[in-house]
Amino acid sequence: MKKYQNKILLVLRLFVGCLFLFSAYAKLHPMEMMKGITTFETNHLIPMGFSEISAAYFSRFIIGVEFFIGITLLFNYYLKRLIIPLSIIIITAFSIHLFTQIGSSENCGCNGELLPMKPWEALIKNAITFIILIFMYKKSDRNRGSFSNVIILFLTITTIMFAIFPSSSRSENKIMSSFTSYVKSDDFDINEGRKILCFFDADCDHCQEAAKGLFQLSTEIETFPKIHIIFTDLNTDKIPDFFNFVGKELSYQVIENYIEDDEINSYIEILGYNYSNPAVIYLENGNQMRFYDGTGNNEFNAEELRKILENE
Repeated sequence: MKKYQNKILLVLRLFVGCLFLFSAYAKLHPMEMMKGITTFETNHLIPMGFSEISAAYFSRFIIGVEFFIGITLLFNYYLKRLIIPLSIIIITAFSIHLFTQIGSSENCGCNGELLPMKPWEALIKNAITFIILIFMYKKSDRNRGSFSNVIILFLTITTIMFAIFPSSSRSENKIMSSFTSYVKSDDFDINEGRKILCFFDADCDHCQEAAKGLFQLSTEIETFPKIHIIFTDLNTDKIPDFFNFVGKELSYQVIENYIEDDEINSYIEILGYNYSNPAVIYLENGNQMRFYDGTGNNEFNAEELRKILENE
């Protein structure tokens, strides 16, 4: 009986460990130019109330913790005294936040953009994980490994996270925005200084309200970034009415909504299938600092953008 129970615990331990490792990796994907971790910060942490600086530190810390828990679970280190209780605390904290997002159809960010999940889907996953962890805690009867080694492992992982993905001064370092090749405007260099890039449908009420909010901010903030709009070609006849509503014609271009070929050259593909109108992207020197999209918990918020701009 004891041997059978140990096999069950082994399978459950490996399963939960892999879940934590996958969750950590997914938040980093894709790793090129730190796109994954930047997206995690701008799409999920900043809307929760984190500042740009605190989001950068918290993202690396929490991903490091997930890697740490995953590794220690796989190698059966200090489970009952430290790792399982820590896992339960993290799962509980994430679940409390997810409860506040119930009803939203937006990606909760638990698995980054690699495996988008709605809040209720993530809650089900967390509930199952929570039950497994409680069972493991009750049935585990020993601690394996040195506590000092566990601490060293944690410090090593978090140090590596900050070394590989430096968090300081993103806005001061110029990179090439992923949207660079798609923006066609002689007076809008997306990689120079502060810029705002928008993806709008001219017949979309929410897009019109977002554009009007941006224009209003531009009249109130002297150093407001230049704005450039990419419209889908679905309703180009509505563009004059769009700008009449906004109060001013802004820099813009029109892109075909969808082109069925192997190139990424259409509105839907450039914006990305995981995002929806209206999309408002604030960039500094090509660095993506804030990405608003849709009409859910990540929708454009003029007052939040004002605070971001005025605090920099």
